[in-house]
Amino acid sequence: MRSFLSFALCSAITVAATSCAVVHRPPTTIAQLEQDAVAATRAEDAARDSVLVRLVRRAVARGDRTLDVLMLSGGGQNGAFGAGFLRGWQARTGGPLPAFDLITGVSTGALQAPFALVGTKAAIDTLGELYREAEKRVAPKVDFWFWLRKTGGVTNMKRYDKALSEMLGGIYRNELRTALRDGRQVVVATTDYDLAIGRTWLFNDVYDTTATALAASASLLKAATSIPGIFPPVILENHVHGDGGVVTNVLPLLSFADYQRLSTMLAAQGVKDVTIRVFVVMNLWSHAKPEITRMASRKKITDRANIMLFYSHQPQTLELLDALSRAVTSGVPGMKVEFKVTTQPAELALQPGADKLFDHAFVQQLDSLGFEKGRSAKPWDALPSAFSRPAPIPK
Repeated sequence: MRSFLSFALCSAITVAATSCAVVHRPPTTIAQLEQDAVAATRAEDAARDSVLVRLVRRAVARGDRTLDVLMLSGGGQNGAFGAGFLRGWQARTGGPLPAFDLITGVSTGALQAPFALVGTKAAIDTLGELYREAEKRVAPKVDFWFWLRKTGGVTNMKRYDKALSEMLGGIYRNELRTALRDGRQVVVATTDYDLAIGRTWLFNDVYDTTATALAASASLLKAATSIPGIFPPVILENHVHGDGGVVTNVLPLLSFADYQRLSTMLAAQGVKDVTIRVFVVMNLWSHAKPEITRMASRKKITDRANIMLFYSHQPQTLELLDALSRAVTSGVPGMKVEFKVTTQPAELALQPGADKLFDHAFVQQLDSLGFEKGRSAKPWDALPSAFSRPAPIPK
């Protein structure tokens, strides 16, 4: 992880100094990438080992035979729904917002994760404000000279860089550091374009309140949220990285084998009959919007297929997570997994502003919808299916 810190810091400094310049990637070869792939696999294995060790410590410290896991999906400006949902969940009189032991975040979910880990009313309110004011204060502006500045994106990132720096080094920095040092975890995902794989990064190993660690943390979040073709990609450990949502829009992290290992490790500490509560907040609708398809246009058919390739993964991922939870509950002794998910109505994709990078009115609508759902008596949904469109919002 030291190598990541050094490379991330260099990346942050380089971006700040050359925000209007051509971006150059470090030279490499296919043979080197093949070696890097082996090292990346080892790093992923080590990351999961570290996650399991911390979960065991948390279970021992809690003493209530319960662990709480939150998975925050990608979704761009639609993250306003998730922010509103968390705020509503916190305001709910029954079943309050837990102090999560593990939070995984993809894309916009990665931005939400630090605030959700702190979990105070002030932190969750600040998260909502970030989305509501994003169009004016956070969203990067279009760089109209992008066709001359070969950065891999079409936006000027100065404003976004400033927002990341203020978010990580702001008033909640000490609370975040304390939560991470207590063994509560944040794990975010990026896409390694060179190796064509997803990568996971433990915020616990990166974040601190020193200038070096803050720069590294900001660089990591910038990579995790780098929308392909819009935000410039980021160099991490000599590789080109971007939005983790390219690989998966929800980061499950733990496999069936990991749960088996976790059960064994818990039992060795005298902790048995553990319930793991897994909550998924979908910061994006589960289906692409309906559209009259121009069948004679090869481009239109291709574009439509690409959109559907992305969206069809959403309900299938949720179904797999539900199946994993059931398999662990029935097949791993001394362990029960409860799985719950909240989604936004797919029909929202037809609303004005839904296709924009950030639209103030649409974000406000999502925030209000998420808040009301989060504090309602029925905040959790039935699983969506890739073979059936969800029911519309009741009128």
